[in-house]
Amino acid sequence: MADRDHGGLADQVGPLIKHYRTRRGLTQRELAAVAGVSIGTLRDLEQGRTRWPRWLVVEKVTAALGMGQRQRAGLMRSGRHAPVRMAVLGPVTVWLDDATVDLGSVRQCAVLGLLALNYGAGVHRDAVIDVLWGARPPSSAVGQVHGYVSRLRKLLGGREGTGGGGEVISTVGTSYYRLQAGSDQLDVAAFRELAGRAGRAGIQGGGPEDACELYDQALAHWRDDVASDVDLLREHPAAVELAHQRSDAIVRYARAALRTATPQRALPQLRQLCQREPFNEDAHAYLMLALAAAGQRAAALETFTSLRRRLASQLGIHPGPAAVDAHAQILRHGD
Repeated sequence: MADRDHGGLADQVGPLIKHYRTRRGLTQRELAAVAGVSIGTLRDLEQGRTRWPRWLVVEKVTAALGMGQRQRAGLMRSGRHAPVRMAVLGPVTVWLDDATVDLGSVRQCAVLGLLALNYGAGVHRDAVIDVLWGARPPSSAVGQVHGYVSRLRKLLGGREGTGGGGEVISTVGTSYYRLQAGSDQLDVAAFRELAGRAGRAGIQGGGPEDACELYDQALAHWRDDVASDVDLLREHPAAVELAHQRSDAIVRYARAALRTATPQRALPQLRQLCQREPFNEDAHAYLMLALAAAGQRAAALETFTSLRRRLASQLGIHPGPAAVDAHAQILRHGD
């Protein structure tokens, strides 16, 4: 179902891209191939179904259309929606009216990252202090945290969050801070919304094809590990949980891709996941199945062999049912 309740960016950029595409005499499939994006991503962009189009995708499409810098800048201005956009699925980054914001010190950046990971919910000041200094905070910790939040509010332009009637960062009571942002402002919110829609599409309606397109869009928001430039957040439970959600989305993406007989679309994500998580047997099982379904049976069998050796040498265990069953299935289909 189209998400048009916020209007703005997607509703204006999409029709303009469609206008330029038809003027060039290109089909959606032709433009998607030239731009290096999926046809579903382009279709959703043109139809305004993507509430927060990634600027990288828009840049690829407009470049493929042969639009000059002036035309492309005009397109961006005409589609501007959220004056403040924040990203933590990779380096912590903020754009204010499409210009990158200098977030200041590492600790100040960590405060914003922590609030973004807990968007919509309050983060207690003590939790912020624990992240910044651990068990031995300085006597000035409370004042420093207050200063970080105050400066972040100014950096964000004092703009209202999507909840309406409040700042992007608000103080709740005397000791809680809350970042209020929706999927048009924050990449974590966009990822979770799209992944949730993908899961529902695979079960209730739309089927695995729609699920694949939505998972593709959800995972495209990831530029690197969570807050990859902020070591203070590397092992934070919220960051770890978000990484688990990413892994789960990739496995579900692979399952949907296999059901649509297009396993190759999930292979890049599966390969990267297996590199990041060398002992994730579910991920390796789906990588094996996807490789075999894509005609790369030898690579699929080698994946199992490598996993078995790694588990034996480093953990002293054998592969579990998921990997063993996938291996057996590949062997059966090869006979």
